[in-house]
Amino acid sequence: MGNSIKSDPIYESLAARWQEISESKLEFAGDITRLSQETDGILKSNLLQIAAWFKQDTNFDELLERPELLATCISALKSQRSPINPELIEESARDGFFQMVNNAFSRPQIMKLLKFRLALLFAISGLLIIFSIFLAPAFELIYDDFEIQIPSVTALVFTASHLIRATWWLLPILVLGLFINNLIWRCSTAGQKSLASNWIDHEFKNIRGELGNWCWHTAMLLELGWSPKNAYLLASKSVSKNWISKWSEKLAQNHTTETHLREGDWLLDDQFDLLNQAILTPSHQSKIALLKEISNYYWSRSQTTSQWWIQLIFNLLFWLIGLLALLAVLAIGLPVLNLIFSLTGF
Repeated sequence: MGNSIKSDPIYESLAARWQEISESKLEFAGDITRLSQETDGILKSNLLQIAAWFKQDTNFDELLERPELLATCISALKSQRSPINPELIEESARDGFFQMVNNAFSRPQIMKLLKFRLALLFAISGLLIIFSIFLAPAFELIYDDFEIQIPSVTALVFTASHLIRATWWLLPILVLGLFINNLIWRCSTAGQKSLASNWIDHEFKNIRGELGNWCWHTAMLLELGWSPKNAYLLASKSVSKNWISKWSEKLAQNHTTETHLREGDWLLDDQFDLLNQAILTPSHQSKIALLKEISNYYWSRSQTTSQWWIQLIFNLLFWLIGLLALLAVLAIGLPVLNLIFSLTGF
């Protein structure tokens, strides 16, 4: 963490409060675990990851850089004059829970079904490989032995099966590569901080959802008393989109005077003009309120937004594999039908 952040007076104040909270971190973990039982799926998995973080050696700097962790104890951090008791811990954990619910619902449906789609795609590909290696050669040999004339579609499928038999080893290599890459990512710093269970989900997060996360994180940091400059700098460390992270760092660097801010070299595109207006708002409390509203707005928009190009690729692949499966059935069945018809005189 940079010196400019640690030199901020609020850092020492919050760090001291965190020392008080960390003595009750197991109570936080217990409350979050109980709250996770009220939901299921990805949200439940995320909450259990957060609970696991509280059970280990917690780090204050990491807390500031991870909004999902910060959300669960922000109420306790803000109420510095209140003693840490079970009621405050439960209230703080529940406040974070409801913010996590809003965040989880921002996930596009295509990403929620990504694991299922990939598994189905690999399963169908495996069946095609089995057909090409074992069934197609056997039927090809039978047709040759009986000198059955095969139609063009059967010849095409047999030719494709030759190609698949020559390249079938690419599929297990691809699966192994995805597994190894995901394992490396999970062991990396980004993977350990991310709530995503795989690197594909982490990398393909929706832009509006990521900007919503940035607004949510920034608003919480401002609520705790951080200056906008340091809030933007801390928020830059939590987003997975590299360009958002660099933009947030640039925004922090340019946050010297309102005149410099209004030069506009840090502005986002018109598509994200709401965020520009929130940043330009001079009032601290108004900035917090706007960022919270914008985060909810982006999350709601993200919920109905799909990664259209991923959807297109999957649809094309499924149609292609479905067509190949149909051709395989026709290729095996047509010569047999022709033989039956010729023997029966039809």
